Amino acid sequence: MSFVPQNALEETLVHATTDAAARPEFYRLLLESELLVLGKIDGEMPQGGRATLEAGRQVQLASITYKDRNWIPLFSSLDRLRTYLKTQDSYIALNGRALFEMATGAAFLLNPASDYGKELLPEEIASLLNPGTPQRITVDKPTQVLIGQPAVYPQALVDALRAMFATHPEVAAAFLVQIGFPDRPPHPLIGVETASGWDALSPEIGRIAIATMPGTIVDAMALDRAVSGDGVTRALLNTTPFYTRKTN
Repeated sequence: MSFVPQNALEETLVHATTDAAARPEFYRLLLESELLVLGKIDGEMPQGGRATLEAGRQVQLASITYKDRNWIPLFSSLDRLRTYLKTQDSYIALNGRALFEMATGAAFLLNPASDYGKELLPEEIASLLNPGTPQRITVDKPTQVLIGQPAVYPQALVDALRAMFATHPEVAAAFLVQIGFPDRPPHPLIGVETASGWDALSPEIGRIAIATMPGTIVDAMALDRAVSGDGVTRALLNTTPFYTRKTN
């Protein structure tokens, strides 16, 4: 079966199957793109093929059974929907974020019957909609902290962060260590040397961590060379940065 990408979302979907660094961009586009679903609006099937959901109207989404659970079939283009239905049936077009927020707790099956698709479980969707924000690390009392380099380097995480930081001119450099606290297992810690914008950067780092290292704790903190007295900051700044902004 031939799969020819019809839009940017489908292009990143293909890349994300073999390149973990492409997954954050796929998830971003999944939330921002127009997606197609099957169902009824105010109890009636849409007429004339395409329909959009207007404010105040009720929608009932069609579901299918797969792997002993209910899924809402979801399509990234009209071609994918036609592959599934074999005909151009009536469908509803919705923004990805709006769709997922409307159907809280539902499981979605992206592009069933297609060469490229994905199972989207409720927990994964919830993390995408409300990514965990890495917290700035503050050690305000004597604490045993183990810092070093990870035995298995998180290359996919690093590659995705490099691509993201390149779009943020305020980021000067970024560093990575593995950190372990007495009450938490060792996990990556990202240090970001940035002139401003940490409140905006932090959620982006969270989304990338979810996409590239699902189920793994990833901490992050802003770095200031003028205030480098604590051991965690010194340890980060003493490592080779994995990202450095190029200057002309």
